[in-house]
Amino acid sequence: MTAAVQTIWCELLAGTLADAGVGTVVISPGSRSTPLVAALARTPGLELATIIDERAAAFFALGAARATNRPAALVCTSGTAAAHYLPAIIEASLAAVPLVAITADRPPELQHCGASQTIDQVKLYGSFVRGAFDLGAPTSAVRALRRTVVQAVTLARGPHAGPVHLEVPLRKPLEPAPPSTDAEHALAAEARALRGAVRIAPPSLAPDAAALAELADAIAAEPDGVIVAGALPASFPRDAVLDLARRAGYPVIAEAPSQLRFGPRDGVAMIDHADVIPIAQRPRPKLVVQLGAEPVAASWPAWQAALRGVRRFVLAGPAWADPDGSAHVILGEVTTLPCGERRSRVRTDAWLETWRGLEARAAAAASAAIERAPTSETAVLRAALAALPAGASIQIGNSLPIRIIDHVPGGGRAMRVLSQRGAAGIDGLIASAAGATRAGAPVLLVLGDVSFAHDLGSLLAARAATAPLAVLVLDNGGGQIFAGLPVARANLGAAFESHFVTAPGIDPVAVATALGARGVTAATPAAAATAVAAALATPGVTIIHAPVSVSGAHDVRTNAMGALS
Repeated sequence: MTAAVQTIWCELLAGTLADAGVGTVVISPGSRSTPLVAALARTPGLELATIIDERAAAFFALGAARATNRPAALVCTSGTAAAHYLPAIIEASLAAVPLVAITADRPPELQHCGASQTIDQVKLYGSFVRGAFDLGAPTSAVRALRRTVVQAVTLARGPHAGPVHLEVPLRKPLEPAPPSTDAEHALAAEARALRGAVRIAPPSLAPDAAALAELADAIAAEPDGVIVAGALPASFPRDAVLDLARRAGYPVIAEAPSQLRFGPRDGVAMIDHADVIPIAQRPRPKLVVQLGAEPVAASWPAWQAALRGVRRFVLAGPAWADPDGSAHVILGEVTTLPCGERRSRVRTDAWLETWRGLEARAAAAASAAIERAPTSETAVLRAALAALPAGASIQIGNSLPIRIIDHVPGGGRAMRVLSQRGAAGIDGLIASAAGATRAGAPVLLVLGDVSFAHDLGSLLAARAATAPLAVLVLDNGGGQIFAGLPVARANLGAAFESHFVTAPGIDPVAVATALGARGVTAATPAAAATAVAAALATPGVTIIHAPVSVSGAHDVRTNAMGALS
């Protein structure tokens, strides 16, 4: 192999990524990846971002792929650089987001002999990737290279979308070199002739028709049913869900990342405040249609236990989603839903009216509870959502934010809600929100102070945002979600604050300023709304520090539930 052959090979790899529909490529600098990066820089049709920290780079690519619904690629050097991709690859695997991780490596002759910056990278990501392809050191077999790269991108897109790994051993000299011999010129011509857009129709796993027919029959025969929706991709047929609810006469309990909560829903009984309705007051359904990921509401586990024996169908895509082990799981990508036409059954409006009455009482109780806690996370989030401009997306952080957003009324205009509910971690939230701006719309990220501190390095990655990015930091003095868990009542004393609450004790505005972002403090919900509106109208990154009461989120929920008891 010559340097020119390696250059031709890398240029074909980069070009094939573009031909196969990859949009964003996130590069982390290093020496061994030099031929790849040089090739990518010369390839039209790819949007490149350079992010030093591989962990942040991987989450940035994850956010871009999730928001654009196009595969994104990662490129790094050899050694531990590739290991930093693992957290985002795990999230992409569990959330079915298409990523292509391209890791440069030392060639075979430098493996297993103590060569510098060399680890065993083959199968590095284990079962978290849909496929791992060791491309081998570059050769003149360019047709095989192109076929393998197309295979990898196709696999990332379906039938069960997710990450794939391309292992790329490269030899010195690493710098690009033009062809100089007849054989090299012929190889370059062969590689150019292979180029051209690749038509990839992403394969899908279709649900079993008989299983869907069974669900349709169950809905048609049962008037007392409910629809429960956890996190769903933005591409899920929202209108089909609402149409099913209208036809079946079922109330809908939809969490924010389901894409059902915000937006028009005429004629549908939406139960926005189910989390504060005591379980004993909820009418017992005889059929549950569950969509998407497992709900995160604090009340869900207890309600699910109370529903044992109730017929329940789960439609959550190609992966199993029934930790309770009590549902009829229908695997496959759902593009349509049974219409729920009322055939032979007889029903009255009592079922829906009971739920609507409960929702009206719960909404009033929640609103009153928020008014009584004006410095709570819930009050700030309610104001921030109201200030969101049309077309903007919101990314909601894990832990408390994703739970308190469901204490805010839904409806209004449509709003895309992004979330990281694959592995449900707090890592990489800033980087992935910055990546989400690659879809072209402003993004509001809402996260807690611990999540912010955990991802400070991603403020550097956020400079690659291509649309306004606002990061609203709900600062309640640490991980206050633990205050609502049994560990808070375990009499741990000071250990509870030291090892669970872990208040970061940093000034987000000072940190933002030091790292080149704008920073502003919003001491009230009204100030937060003003700051969000201004930030999403201004290019760049703005950190909005919103100090809130320590127990505000728990107070709102407790007081609302108390008013209904």
